[in-house]
Parts: sequence; C-alpha cells; structure tokens
Amino acid sequence: MRNVLTMSALLVTATAVGAEVRALGAAEADGKAPVVAVITARATDLVVLDGGHDRGFRPGTVCNVSRDGRAFGALVIAEAGLHRSVALILSLDNSAGINAGDLVTPRANPRI
Repeated sequence: MRNVLTMSALLVTATAVGAEVRALGAAEADGKAPVVAVITARATDLVVLDGGHDRGFRPGTVCNVSRDGRAFGALVIAEAGLHRSVALILSLDNSAGINAGDLVTPRANPRI
C-alpha cells in the first residue's frame, strides 16, 4: 500500500510539474539544475528541479546535490519533462536537508 501511495504521489507531482513534450535534449545542456521545491510525503520526499531534458536529465540518472560547492547527498531522476524533473532522495549526509536553490548535477560515474 505504501508503494502505491508513493507512486501516486510521484505521478501527481509529475503531472503538477507540467505535462511537457519529451525532447532528446539540447546541445547547450549544462547538466546542472537548481532545486525548486522539496515535497514531503509520508513514505518518501520528492525533489522538483528547474531542469529536465533541456539540461540533460533523464529518468534513472543518479545525481549529486550540493550547496556552496560541497556535495551532501544523492538523488535519482524519477521523471523528466522538457524543463522540469522530479527526483527521489537516495542518501543524505547526517542532518543535511535539501533546500530550494541547492544545485543538482549528474554523477560522473552513475553507479550508486
């Protein structure tokens, strides 16, 4: 039941972010996107990014989240539209929290 609720929350959030047409990505994709919001749920938190296919993000991409140049957590892209993405939190350093404005970048080596 918890997984059904988690997936439902993910689908609702992805829809709220915008039903965007998928594109292969732009040549100018820089692979960086700021966090727009963190949506707290009972089972899992969702992180909304201001960047999608236009920035090179694809579902399944493992990313680092950083603040002031220091990485403190890992995310995986669950859904990506043209200009927005929704990610799940894989790990965070002790007592770290993700805030709007934190920077998300794909890992050079995408293994978890």
